[in-house]
Amino acid sequence: MSFSPPDLLVVTGLQREAQIAAGDGVMTVCSGGSRSVLSQWLAGVEPPRGGVLSFGLAGGLSPDLRSGDLVLGSHVLEQSERHDVHSDWHSTILSAAKSTMRVRYGGITGHDAVVARAADKAALHAGSGALAVDMESHIAAIYARKHGLPFAIIRVISDPVTRSLPPIASDALKPDGNIDMPKVLKGIARSPGQLPALIAAGFDSGRAFASLRRVRGILGPLFGLRLPHL
Repeated sequence: MSFSPPDLLVVTGLQREAQIAAGDGVMTVCSGGSRSVLSQWLAGVEPPRGGVLSFGLAGGLSPDLRSGDLVLGSHVLEQSERHDVHSDWHSTILSAAKSTMRVRYGGITGHDAVVARAADKAALHAGSGALAVDMESHIAAIYARKHGLPFAIIRVISDPVTRSLPPIASDALKPDGNIDMPKVLKGIARSPGQLPALIAAGFDSGRAFASLRRVRGILGPLFGLRLPHL
């Protein structure tokens, strides 16, 4: 039996993000917060017919962004390398979302580890001018460039630049992209002082996931992507 490639490949960090993105014609790949895991997954994935989308939560770098705000990446930076998005696709996304959501359009910076401290996020913004940081967009961009595919970035701010994440939140993912709740509970038991910050981060992520679901519904099955054969 032969299988045709998907129309769209969506790259996420969390299983919850992948579940929101899922749909007809969409294949999701989840990093679990690991560059090596994501790179291995992508190495075995047949290129989609249409394009590659980086989708999920992000850390805010610009001081005017708050949790739940939508960031459409114009490009992603990894050190000195820049990967631009497909302008027509992003114009479609922007036109559909801007009338009903708080939307910013600008640069994203890619990191291989969680940027948890507010001071570090502020320094990233000062040094790069990027609006947000995530752990998948730069890797998805490399895959898209390798296969000559349109690339887009849809990210929603979870932790704003003024919010430092507690250490528990930086090390709570399983390799499959699900939250390791026993590990979180053990961390709280060892260091209960982290609980207020963890609760605040939970409220922020709740607003962010609500925005992710909203933009998913606004954009439709393939997130506004026009397939080359249509």
